[in-house]
Amino acid sequence: MGTFTKYMNLKYSRKEKALYFISSESGMHQLWKYNPTTGRKMQLTRLEQNVKNYWLEDEHITIAVDYHGNERNQFHMMDGEGIGTLIEDPDYFHHYGEYDDDQNIYTMVRNHHESSNFDLCLVHAKGSVRVLRTFDGPVHFISELPGDRLLLSKDVNNIDEALMIYDMDKDQMEDVPLPEARFSAFKFHEDRCLCLSDMHDGYMNVHEINVEEGSHRRLTAFEWDIEHFKVSADKTEAILSCNENGQSVLYRMDLETSSTEKLGVIGDGVVHSLAYGEGHELFLIHSSVDQPHRICRHSLETGEMETVLGNTDQASEVSWRISSYRSFDDLKVPYFIYETDQEGKKTVIHIHGGPESQARPEFNVLYYQLNRAGFQVVVPNIRGSKGYGRSYLEADDKEKRLDAMKDVIELRRHLMEGGMAEGSRISVMGRSYGGLMTLLLVTHHSELWTSAVDIVGISHLRTFLEHTPPWRRALRAAEYGSIEESGAFLDDISPLSRSKDISVPLMVFHSHHDARVPYSESVQMVEAMKGNGQYVGFTAYENEGHTYMHQENIDDMNSKILEFFNRTLQHP
Repeated sequence: MGTFTKYMNLKYSRKEKALYFISSESGMHQLWKYNPTTGRKMQLTRLEQNVKNYWLEDEHITIAVDYHGNERNQFHMMDGEGIGTLIEDPDYFHHYGEYDDDQNIYTMVRNHHESSNFDLCLVHAKGSVRVLRTFDGPVHFISELPGDRLLLSKDVNNIDEALMIYDMDKDQMEDVPLPEARFSAFKFHEDRCLCLSDMHDGYMNVHEINVEEGSHRRLTAFEWDIEHFKVSADKTEAILSCNENGQSVLYRMDLETSSTEKLGVIGDGVVHSLAYGEGHELFLIHSSVDQPHRICRHSLETGEMETVLGNTDQASEVSWRISSYRSFDDLKVPYFIYETDQEGKKTVIHIHGGPESQARPEFNVLYYQLNRAGFQVVVPNIRGSKGYGRSYLEADDKEKRLDAMKDVIELRRHLMEGGMAEGSRISVMGRSYGGLMTLLLVTHHSELWTSAVDIVGISHLRTFLEHTPPWRRALRAAEYGSIEESGAFLDDISPLSRSKDISVPLMVFHSHHDARVPYSESVQMVEAMKGNGQYVGFTAYENEGHTYMHQENIDDMNSKILEFFNRTLQHP
């Protein structure tokens, strides 16, 4: 069916007039460079591990690499002489902050894998580390401020952050008097600080804030989340990518008047990354249901857009649409569907992870391959998904967990009543939190499904909270409930407690270096089912983490899932 390249993380170097990006073209994620003038592309790294991120400095590039997807990023420096090690301490997760070219010093945050503490550090380019301050939970570097001060944020729950200022000379912290909210994409210019935040009404909009006084004003009023906010080199305008019911819509914003103009550039799909080029030139990574990832160049002057890098293998056209249904409590739940015109439809419902995430009509190789093989793929954004406002995001918290499960059951009913699916040929699958939801559905309501696939899913919320990294435990408790307050509820609903009730074939995938959902979550579920004499298949990958990044493993998993559904969704 072809292998499709994935492009990620565009950055433009005005000094070199070159475009940088991460690509999976080699079978792993490596750093590449593209010259828009000559059309030449070049692979810059050939590392044994995947490149997770990178930062363009004045004289070198800083590269983040982890070990088999364990998310403990280690940092390397690449210059004209090759790649050297900056930080190589595999017991720590490292989070990039900022590089000071004059002092040859990095600001970083690190976290030991067994600790809840986060260290704010200064790292000399030769590798020596100086801890400035230790925090008792996740902190994130935002920016340097005048007077040797740093703007930081601290996670207060699974969604919100609080802003604070750290004075390096005085070793003092000061809270920024702004509401706890979601914050991202900070832009500083002269006396202005712009950012994205949902502190006004639960939707991510552009705000102008004063971190000294705590004053703020909202500059845009979209009732959707803005996901990308890129400011031009002359600071006069910005490009916004707004997530409107899952699809990306681009706007041009005048930063003096705050007025916005819709750009009719993208017909459907998702913009994954944006970067200003020269003058009025814009580069973007785009994909849609049947359009594999591509890098495009758009002229803001003429409105023309062209693909400059794309996939050699082309995808066939897919019939798909976005729709919605009413759940058990009349909540409107959106979904999108890959349709098929075959009789006796075989339907797979896929539930996304997070849960604070969102399924979107981007190019998904597994969905595409399932659809090409004759399956109808239905992808809901059940309650708890982001992209639809704060109340929707919080509608599945704690004791409301099974309400999200009921959303999937109501989707099944909706498909059947609308003549879109046959009750005897509907299977369910999901990844991460979607894996938990899949296991909940086949333990609480096994009679509704033909078969199921769980990928890196949670099998018991108590053991998940006990074994996930300490700093994540408190944040995830805000979503699932704590062991102390909700332990009995977690024990009662968790799939492992009800594993004997599964009456359909189940296939499970996991990986040994998963830093988010422990590998033991799948092992204990598989062992319980085998002990009960139930049908369960299990595949574990030695060199992956929570997100699979090696093409051979992705191909192996997808082929096994296709074979499994082909076998289990035949007419009884």
